[in-house]
Amino acid sequence: MYKKGQDKKEEIYKTAKKLLYEIGYTNTTIKRIAELSDAPISLVHYYFCKKDKIISCIYKDFLDNIVDFLRETKPEIFTNSLLSHSVTSRIYYDIILNNSNNKRVYHEVLLNKSNYHILNEYIINIYKKYIEDNSIIISDELFNTYSFVDFGARREFFLNYFSGNIKLSVQEAVTVVNSIIPRLYKLNQHFIDSIMMDSISIFNSLDYSKIKFLI
Repeated sequence: MYKKGQDKKEEIYKTAKKLLYEIGYTNTTIKRIAELSDAPISLVHYYFCKKDKIISCIYKDFLDNIVDFLRETKPEIFTNSLLSHSVTSRIYYDIILNNSNNKRVYHEVLLNKSNYHILNEYIINIYKKYIEDNSIIISDELFNTYSFVDFGARREFFLNYFSGNIKLSVQEAVTVVNSIIPRLYKLNQHFIDSIMMDSISIFNSLDYSKIKFLI
């Protein structure tokens, strides 16, 4: 892609993130993104196809930024996939759920669809690492089934969390949802609890204030 085209794509992307932050997922439209980017609607579709592709890019970039930060500041945690994912998740949800604008976007996206459609490739690769690290023997069919169960349970959990039916702190919520798959994989309960405690300690030691979800 020529530099001019890449610059325009980045401008459209930044505009979309700004709009999402200011007016939410539901009110952000391709037409509005195009208008504020001074670009034809067809160009926005050319680069991102649809709004959900932009959302997918935002989530992936956000997670990549967290992982890059952790690889620089706490590289040792990546010897354990469950630990590194748990710390990543604590930062991820803390940034999203403790900012009202970020939280609104996350909630609206969740109301429209499961995060499976946005993050399945990213998360599936993490779960495959769980299996490799812990020498778990599991069929492809059961692996896929557990993954669907995990995404579905997370969606229902957070929908109830947003509606006020679940009254947990953000980090308590992360401990719950990040324990679902390890339990389905029948990992040792003490091991899971120990990893969750270690991840909280590491999370509390970090300054990740420069990492942003939207703006």
